[in-house]
Amino acid sequence: MKMTAVAFYFIILSLLFTAETYSQEFAEEEHTETVSENRTIFIFNEGVTASWLTRIIKQTGRSNFVLEDFLLGLYFSTEVVRFDLFKPMIRIAAYYPLASTFNKFPQKPNTPLHFGADMAAGVRFDLFDFKYVRINLGPALHLFFLNSDRWNYLNLGAAAFLGVEVPVAKNWTVLFNGYASLDNGNLGANRIMEPFDIAYQYQIDIGVRYSKKFANETFIFPLKSKVDSNLDREFIVR
Repeated sequence: MKMTAVAFYFIILSLLFTAETYSQEFAEEEHTETVSENRTIFIFNEGVTASWLTRIIKQTGRSNFVLEDFLLGLYFSTEVVRFDLFKPMIRIAAYYPLASTFNKFPQKPNTPLHFGADMAAGVRFDLFDFKYVRINLGPALHLFFLNSDRWNYLNLGAAAFLGVEVPVAKNWTVLFNGYASLDNGNLGANRIMEPFDIAYQYQIDIGVRYSKKFANETFIFPLKSKVDSNLDREFIVR
């Protein structure tokens, strides 16, 4: 039953994710002239993501209470390309909690129908460009929601992220991102009965970007154009 619920959850997310991708690509093609005039480009990224959430309740005379969760999900982000030095960005993610522990002891949920949602809004700075590898970083405001058996948790705090971009083709880029956040974990229903002293989170993204307007100037796998292919065929015939 639990595996069926997990599979159903990710099938629904995948369908929504695919629909969002096609809609964004369609919108990008429809508004080419407007974007060119305004010199503002919106680029869209998507992929899979994993999260490690840790919450600590400090104790005296014994070891602290440590609650840890591992979540797996999908993410979608958009960036604004208008300024030379930085890119404003927003990232959202939907998670399913796969494992939870209390002081390293596994905790079995009463029902498998739980979920998490994450949002980060910040500014991305381009740090290094090594032709085939680009590195960027930046700060962000972090918001996280987790539905569980005991409470609905709501965390708010500050995050920092580090990203690596690998331009594999003219319009395709592979993305690797890492996030770390320190949050106030007591904005949800637990704030009175079970407040946390420390709440922090790590996240890792693996995703892709497809964009015609923000094409890569250098890339690993150059593809021949139709003109080049026709010239090659004519040369072979002759």
